Amino acid sequence: MMRSKQTYFPVFLTLGLLLFNMLTSYLLSGRFFPNLSLWVPIGLNILVGLGYIVSLVLGLRSSNNYVKWFSLLANIAFLLSLSVITFLLLLANGMSEP
Repeated sequence: MMRSKQTYFPVFLTLGLLLFNMLTSYLLSGRFFPNLSLWVPIGLNILVGLGYIVSLVLGLRSSNNYVKWFSLLANIAFLLSLSVITFLLLLANGMSEP
């Protein structure tokens, strides 16, 4: 039973990071904290991106082919979309500060 949890840990980590990213994107959008600096969501996106990279490495080191393919496809897709969002946040931060 313990081996099964270790095998699917990268899948659970990817899904947990996706849920965390969606939750923080919604909560830090400006509705709940209107005077929040843009550096907070940028920093959280960078940390989530590092988590996706860790999950990708753990998934590719797994012996299960399902975990390898899911980790490769899901983490690359989520990492690319997160990179675009982070770039747009950095662009907005650069425009808003003098």
